[in-house]
Amino acid sequence: MLEYALILLSYGLLGAGISYIDQAYDTSIFNKKTANIVAIPSGILMASLIILDPPSTTIFLAMFIALAITGKIDNPAFYIGTGILLILLMILHNSLKIEWLPFGILIFSGIIDEIGNDWADKRIKKKVANKYDRNSLGMNNSFLHRLGEKFFLHRFMMKIAILLLVIFSLINWIYFFAFILFDLMYLLVEQYSFSIKDSIGRGPTTG
Repeated sequence: MLEYALILLSYGLLGAGISYIDQAYDTSIFNKKTANIVAIPSGILMASLIILDPPSTTIFLAMFIALAITGKIDNPAFYIGTGILLILLMILHNSLKIEWLPFGILIFSGIIDEIGNDWADKRIKKKVANKYDRNSLGMNNSFLHRLGEKFFLHRFMMKIAILLLVIFSLINWIYFFAFILFDLMYLLVEQYSFSIKDSIGRGPTTG
């Protein structure tokens, strides 16, 4: 049980840390110097999981490769974390154990998630732009498009892939809940940054 608790805690911390870095560089809400510092323990923690825990090896290496292929490792803090991760992996690569079928499935689902997330982000930005543009011709807002937007906005493809791996006994059930916790902590930090941004946008009120 202690091992499961440590896995859940580690995934949650990584989700929060990665989200902090994302928001620092994407919205400038958080301090970028702090994000660079956060990248160091995050990189060490992810590398430790990859080296010491075979299922995490499969999950996080697949995630890393998917992000690299889609160009999402795109700021100094992520470069720092990636550098630490790669150095530790080069030193201790002989201890890695990869399950190749789940590995391939997760890489594919991760790539689809990132491509779909870019598409969903563009739709949301276009909706905001159209809201203030009287000459806009609108956009396709069918049920399937709206469903796809929600699906990829929260990167459900990789979650479904991990759930299927659990169902077919290719990975332990704890990793599905750990991955959900990773995503939940990412979203919580993201929503916190949005709330700060909204409060800044509203500015002080006068009585």
